[in-house]
Amino acid sequence: MKIPDKLEFDTIIPEAKASKAIISLHGWQGNRSSFQQVCRSMNITDAQWFFPEAPYLAKEDDRQRSWSIENSPGVWEMDRPRQLLDDFFSDHIWPAYSPCDVYVMGFSQGALVCFEFILQMNKPLGGVFPIAGFLRDPDAERPRIHPSQKKTPILIGHGRDDDIVPLLASQRAYDALKNQGANVRLLVYKGKHKIGLTFLNEMKKILKNGSWEL
Repeated sequence: MKIPDKLEFDTIIPEAKASKAIISLHGWQGNRSSFQQVCRSMNITDAQWFFPEAPYLAKEDDRQRSWSIENSPGVWEMDRPRQLLDDFFSDHIWPAYSPCDVYVMGFSQGALVCFEFILQMNKPLGGVFPIAGFLRDPDAERPRIHPSQKKTPILIGHGRDDDIVPLLASQRAYDALKNQGANVRLLVYKGKHKIGLTFLNEMKKILKNGSWEL
């Protein structure tokens, strides 16, 4: 398939002036519509939501997308999606919002993007919310967070009975970040490979308060 020069995305703008941006990164086989119901259910009236769509086809169906492709066995493309995401933030997010007013959530493969790209940004974000995700190389000894994001609230969520990505994956991500001084919490909720209501409620409190003061 032809890889786009720019990420396609949808956005939802509140009726009142937006004071923050929430970027939602869908999982494998998702698309730009995947998080829009979550946006409506959370009813955050002062946030502009952005829904970027992954550049690769997960299957032949154009509606099923992936943030990476396997170039050869065990070797996944990282540079091109990283550049596309960097361009997306440079073109649409940083001109309109201060980093401390920018929040990023990702589910499953989208959570992987949070761990591998978002937390490496050299800007102090308002919050990062990886859900049911995993690290690319969990045993690798390397920096997991940019020094400028050591105070960024990171709330990791995972279903206790997840049968797609095991809870251990988020526990390992939490341990790696905590050991490097990150401001991170792990919230385990009832359920399988999904976004728990408990998690969304905690995330909403952070978006409202801008801190861990829940």
